[in-house]
Amino acid sequence: MDSDSKYKSSLAFTDLLFNVLIGFAFLFIIAFILINPIKKQHNIKSKAEFMAIMEWDKKSKFDIDLWMKDPIGTVVGFPNKDAGWLHLDRDDLGQANDFVNMKSDQTKIIEINREIMTVRGIIPGEYIVNTHFYSAKASPEKSNMDVSIQVIKVNPYQEIYNGIINLKGPSDEKTAIRFKIDDNGDVISKNNLQIKLAGKHLPYANLEHEEIEHTINNQVEGH
Repeated sequence: MDSDSKYKSSLAFTDLLFNVLIGFAFLFIIAFILINPIKKQHNIKSKAEFMAIMEWDKKSKFDIDLWMKDPIGTVVGFPNKDAGWLHLDRDDLGQANDFVNMKSDQTKIIEINREIMTVRGIIPGEYIVNTHFYSAKASPEKSNMDVSIQVIKVNPYQEIYNGIINLKGPSDEKTAIRFKIDDNGDVISKNNLQIKLAGKHLPYANLEHEEIEHTINNQVEGH
């Protein structure tokens, strides 16, 4: 005999419906995360306004150094690879640090001799790019080297300089390019008047970027 309808319960159907809704909500949350991945913190920003790229014979043992000076007197080279807005990515020692130890305990030679300097902010004034012959190492009999230097503005792209500098031997230093920029980062003049930078005083080497900006603003207001 069928039971009276008033004694029937919808509790099981309600539970089923509730579980289905939870399942759909869970799938929606997963889909939303996949569509909108969690943003990484922007505490480190990779940015460059200008780049100076120096290369020489990839098989050479010579140690050639890239130096740069900004408008407020900051000088960056291998002893201090990061100061102010200037940053040297790597001190390439020639073939000496071209060796890479692989997981198989084998050594691989990465034949490339290159140093890159980046300018990560815009300070109006003159920038100077120098190349310095530091050491001939095990090849003193041949102490003459052609060095390729390219200086570019990153955004918008503009080639400021592209040339070959011949260094006569250890301690020889030459200025590749001196260029001035305005407040917008536009190049307004260029020359190659020679100046020595290697080993020069580094007035802003230990300051943070905020302190440098404060110093620049004070200098501008004082003019």
